[in-house]
Amino acid sequence: MDDVLTGGDSLEEVRELQIELIRFLARAGMELHKWRTNAANLRSNISEEKKYSFSCSSITKALVILWDHLTGCFSFKVLPNLQNTKRDVLSNISRIFDPLGLLGPVITVAKIFLQRLWKLKIDWNDSLPEREAEEWERFLNSLHSINQLCIPRHVLCEFPEKLEVHGFADASERAYGAVVYLKSSAGERNCVRLLCSKSRVAPLKSISVPKLE
Repeated sequence: MDDVLTGGDSLEEVRELQIELIRFLARAGMELHKWRTNAANLRSNISEEKKYSFSCSSITKALVILWDHLTGCFSFKVLPNLQNTKRDVLSNISRIFDPLGLLGPVITVAKIFLQRLWKLKIDWNDSLPEREAEEWERFLNSLHSINQLCIPRHVLCEFPEKLEVHGFADASERAYGAVVYLKSSAGERNCVRLLCSKSRVAPLKSISVPKLE
């Protein structure tokens, strides 16, 4: 792990956190660099006092997810391989790196499709049958919409007074999964954000839906 993704509710809190991180890692002979922040004052102070590297682009990678520190949004950039062998199907699925599960429904559909190819006993380098090839092409064409997503990194409402964590799980004959949401409240204002999710394709061996749940 070489990325640290954190923040604070005020400039003072972030500055204190920065000092603590620098001091803590310095004990192991490690120096933090390439800082990114949406606070202009903190950004200018870091550049002048610590001479850490800053890119002209507002977009950087955080845990392989694209993060725009000016808009505060996560985004994805998917460039699918348009070949249609089983090997290419697996390669395309592997390209969608989503550690938080923000794209869980998309990846699950792709994994269900790959499982069907296993059932058809298609070799790695064989072209897909016509029906599967058409379905896979439609899926790849739909991936371009992922590049338009803008997912807010900040998950709390302003000055939250109450926090609630809500978890849900469900299963079907083809897949099962769980999801966690965070609800923050301040007076009559409520904000609900997706925190993370995890999904799995149901095993080839038949298992009842209640057992998968």
